[in-house]
Amino acid sequence: MKNNFELKDIFPSAKNECEVQTLLDTDMYKIMMLDFILANPEYKNLIVTWKMKVRSNDVKTAEIIPEADLMNQLEMTKKLPGISDEEFEFLQNHTLPGGQKALQDSTLEFLQNNPLCDYTIEKTEDGNYDLEFTGTWADSMLWEIYGLKIINSLYLKNYILKDNLSSPEISQIINTTLDRLYSDIEIFKQSPELQFSEFGSRRAMSAPFQQKVYETLRKEIPNQCVGSSNVHLSRLAGTKPIGTNAHELRMIPTALHDDPQKIIDTMYDVDRKWQEHFEGLGILLPDTYGTSFYYENCPKDILEKHSGTRFDSKDPMEAIPEYVDWLLKNGQNPADKAGIPSDGLNSQIACEIQNTHKNSVESLSFGIGTNLSNNTKWTYPREEAHWPFGSFSVVIKPSKVQRSDGTWVSCVKLTDNPEKAFWEEDRVGLFKEIFWVAWVKNQEVLV
Repeated sequence: MKNNFELKDIFPSAKNECEVQTLLDTDMYKIMMLDFILANPEYKNLIVTWKMKVRSNDVKTAEIIPEADLMNQLEMTKKLPGISDEEFEFLQNHTLPGGQKALQDSTLEFLQNNPLCDYTIEKTEDGNYDLEFTGTWADSMLWEIYGLKIINSLYLKNYILKDNLSSPEISQIINTTLDRLYSDIEIFKQSPELQFSEFGSRRAMSAPFQQKVYETLRKEIPNQCVGSSNVHLSRLAGTKPIGTNAHELRMIPTALHDDPQKIIDTMYDVDRKWQEHFEGLGILLPDTYGTSFYYENCPKDILEKHSGTRFDSKDPMEAIPEYVDWLLKNGQNPADKAGIPSDGLNSQIACEIQNTHKNSVESLSFGIGTNLSNNTKWTYPREEAHWPFGSFSVVIKPSKVQRSDGTWVSCVKLTDNPEKAFWEEDRVGLFKEIFWVAWVKNQEVLV
């Protein structure tokens, strides 16, 4: 039986409500990195600018989203109250694998007041928004998830408004997307050993729809959907939020240096500090400047202390064997390590990886995002007369950081896939010269 939906049932902005429901309506890795940054004086007061980049060339956000609508959502987010006593207690009880408390009370106190910095909006010549956030690293970093949640939800809502879709047409979009979710659930059931976390915050159709997706997954396959990266949804569901760290943790500190060896040392030093700060949670993210380089030059202490690897921009079918070979070559037992594929996955791809590599490492645990929380491509009930409807590839990344002498320098992210790289031209040549290897290859970017 199909349900009837109105815009206001799915999109908070259709009721003039904030898409971001609380400061905890973000991914756990943001809170973990915030705790790490606040604990390191050399990082927490760095001034950083974050910039939005639409990687889907056929999407024109400024042609669909009215600027007043975007600004209204950003303003409401800036005015959100700090975390509540109940949210404080939830985070206070978050523990590391060894059972020790994960977060400092000072981090939670920081979140009791909304710390968000200001923003700027301009329209670009190619029909998109140039959205930027500048503040201290600690004050600006949370905008990444909030900004992406807002831009994705507003794009879909305003696309529907632009064509003045009827209630039956809106219902058709939502019901088709939900049908796809139940089809995914049936696929997951065919690989009962497969476990995954819901990772869809940043590009969800909307916050209420992501909540519906997570509730459905937990109801239908609770032994396979083991958690969510979203802290707010995890608190509501009584589950533990999942997350470690992201590329920004290496992009920003390495930008402070020009000497190639210092850049390399800084990349590894960040991971060393992370392992010391979060004992037992030493999950590597080696692809910021190329996975193969990272493995080949990784210091022995980081290698021996790490607990697993997240495979982000390299095809897991290639990345998992490379990781296992690296472990064996260095006397490490793959049966002691975790592997976390997390980029552009859907149910079919995850099952293929699981069935192929389930015995490669101690555990495979997948992070599956956009293809669950915003599986809306090709659901539009009419011809897509403007630009593509549905999820698209958009990121908000650190663009530049201010050095101690007051000068600004661009941040760089290379990854294992040039199509996902993020840089300004004045610095990319240096980083390519240091890190990029011949076997890095282009792959289609889906999310």
